[in-house]
Amino acid sequence: MENRAEEYRAAAENVVSQLRDDLGVELKYDEASIEWLNGYINRIRTQLNKEAYLGLATALGAYVGETIIKTYGGAWAYFEQTNQWGIRFDDGNGAFPISKIYKQLEDGEFDSILSFFTIIPKIRDHINAQTPAE
Repeated sequence: MENRAEEYRAAAENVVSQLRDDLGVELKYDEASIEWLNGYINRIRTQLNKEAYLGLATALGAYVGETIIKTYGGAWAYFEQTNQWGIRFDDGNGAFPISKIYKQLEDGEFDSILSFFTIIPKIRDHINAQTPAE
């Protein structure tokens, strides 16, 4: 399992270096870079074949996942109940950046990764507020 987390970290670094080389964009692991990536996805999505979605969603989702980890904590984990990889937080909840990127490629701004990224702490606070202290 740790091997998959390493693969995602490497894929995220590859996205950063590829966009730097191809577009001169310096992505960091922060909200401003997620905002740029959100616009980038919306600009390119209509020019892509649907067959390209999964590979692109996996690569960009790895980058978004690493940004979530660096910003909010958590770690890559496999979620059996949803049969997918995502970020598991200390409270056991998860975020699924690869699925979210795929949805944005399909649906556009309606499924924005920027809103997904910025709502994470609000959702976690709400969920944790609902959980009675033991």
